Order: sequence, then structure tokens, then C-alpha cells
Amino acid sequence: AMVERGTLSVVKVEPLQFTPEEFARLVRQEIEEQHTRIVMIDSLSGYRLSLRGEDLTAQLHALSKYVTNMGETLLLVNEVENITGEFQATEVGVSYLADNIIFFRYLEIGGELRKAIGVLKKRLSDFEKTLREYEITRYGIRVGEPLTGLRGILRGTPEWVSPERKE
Repeated sequence: AMVERGTLSVVKVEPLQFTPEEFARLVRQEIEEQHTRIVMIDSLSGYRLSLRGEDLTAQLHALSKYVTNMGETLLLVNEVENITGEFQATEVGVSYLADNIIFFRYLEIGGELRKAIGVLKKRLSDFEKTLREYEITRYGIRVGEPLTGLRGILRGTPEWVSPERKE
């Protein structure tokens, strides 16, 4: 619906289609000519492919600084290989660029696949430290109550620690 209203533009970019300089120019054009307010790179692994051996951190740093200096928002999606197991904010060491880090995590609870959301970092203020279950519905994201009584969620091995089970 947002695409039809003109409030969202999705530009599919194949990782090897552009050099890093061409991609940065595309982002600059979107911001300067189309007045784009939010740029999302989905995903960092695809962006890394386009670099063809160039330094990911340096390229991302330059792009991030440009977008934020223009007063706009850059969203970086960092997919991880494993859906469970030890948690890492990024495997490429670029979390220092982020003002905020929100993470999504799969859980297996009682033989059922569930999803959790949490905030790992919010640079300019305090934030809620609880993890919450979430669902993606046709109406958007529904964030549920805090996941209490569980431990090991970030390790990918959630287990109940209280007699009050919420399966």
C-alpha cells in the first residue's frame, strides 16, 4: 500500500551490479533528488559482495557519515548465518557506526518456532532491556509482552527459570 501511495520506494540492487562508488552515487541521488529520508541496505552481506575486496568498514563508514550528515536515517540489515546459537550484533565489526541496534531472534520453545525482538544499543538515551515476542501480521508488526521467566535466549538455548511457564 505504501508503494502505491508513493511513500515507499524499493530499489532492488544486485550485489555485483554496481561498484561501491556507483552505489554511493545512487544513494546520494536518492537523497538529493528524490528527497529520500530513510535508506535501508538489506543486507550487509550483499553489500560486502559488491565491494570486491575493498574494506567494508571504510566504505560503510563513509556512506553512513554522508547519510547522517544529510540529516537522514540509514538502516543496515545484518543477517546472520545461524538462526540459533551464540549471539553477535554483527560479524563484521561495524556496530560502532550504529546509534541504535535492534535485534530479532528465533526461539524454539516447546517445539514451536517463535520470534523475539530486543534493543541492544541506543546511543543517546536509556532503553527497555526486556526481550519481547513479536509476530509479523498482514497489518504490521505486533510486539507482545516481555518474555519473562526465560534465560539463554541470546545463546539460542532458551529455558524456563520460573515455575510460571508461558508456552
